[in-house]
Amino acid sequence: MTPRERVLTALKRGQPDQVPWIENDIEEDIQVRLMGGRTDFTPGELCRALGMDGFGYHFPSGQRASDGQSIQTTGTTGKEAWYRPNRITFDFVPPWIAEMGTDTSTGRTYVKRGLLTDRDSLALFDRFLPDPDNPGRYEKVAEWLEKYREDFAVFARIRLGSASTFESMGLDVFSIMMYEDPDLVKEVHRRFAEWSARVVQHLNKMDFDFIWANDDHADTKAPWINMEMWEEFFKPYQMMVANEIRKPWVFHSDGNLFPILDGLVQLGMSGVHPVQPSAMDINQLKAKYGDRVCIVGNIDLDYTLPRGTEAEVEAEVKDRIEKVGKGGGYMISSANSITDYCKVENVWAMSRAIKKYGKY
Repeated sequence: MTPRERVLTALKRGQPDQVPWIENDIEEDIQVRLMGGRTDFTPGELCRALGMDGFGYHFPSGQRASDGQSIQTTGTTGKEAWYRPNRITFDFVPPWIAEMGTDTSTGRTYVKRGLLTDRDSLALFDRFLPDPDNPGRYEKVAEWLEKYREDFAVFARIRLGSASTFESMGLDVFSIMMYEDPDLVKEVHRRFAEWSARVVQHLNKMDFDFIWANDDHADTKAPWINMEMWEEFFKPYQMMVANEIRKPWVFHSDGNLFPILDGLVQLGMSGVHPVQPSAMDINQLKAKYGDRVCIVGNIDLDYTLPRGTEAEVEAEVKDRIEKVGKGGGYMISSANSITDYCKVENVWAMSRAIKKYGKY
């Protein structure tokens, strides 16, 4: 099988010739370190070096590595950067409508404060959001797809609007407004969802194999909303986006999704990622939902990849493939992404272990 065929087979809950390896993201700094300091490598070169089966994030493109959060933040004057990206990217996420901060010790950016806090702040949508129908970005990404896809599975990254709502309001304001002004919360989510739905209409016409929707809903203990809240504040707007998707798609959220997963699977996703080990039992997930969704992820990012030994990485990969990979419907990946703080030697250990144990 080609890498693309492996991924598409797994997304249909089938059994390919070997367990596919695909990551939601590999941060640029560690991409460069994995490639021996080079910044001019192609997505295919990175995949072949590691033995991965696909890609769909962003790459240095011969430039200095950048923080992914900063790449996703166009700010009030950055619409042209969204329309005409100057580095390889397959991201189609809206910018945060937020004040951003920078960690001076690492250079990593973060959301400092959401700006959508009241009715008047809704005017910021016009200042921040690019035109989802502007052809510039789609034309440029189409060029990269044709040039770099080879026989790999390539995905586009989007949001359903939920993470954008959480981050652009702030969890504190979001929580208060669900009671004090619920219509404001719904309006914010509706606007983000409508934007993503328009984007998806364009992505459906492009040569992507699948779509990856990144919308964190939870921490390790529980979701930030219960099922009743999800039904009222989330489902109608997430469905606006999900109903437009004409390709297989993967839903991503860190944390413990079990309390709302019966609702989330109604969206019709093909796969669920990343099954954070400290929050969800992947064997329980496979037993209960493996006949409905492909399971993606679960190699620990809290300890194993950033702080563990190479032997511990190998043992964890072996365990997941033997238990969860059985019968197909599983794609191995980190329990979020390959971050800059992962040990390079552990990423290579993961690569070797997948090659060693991954064949059916």
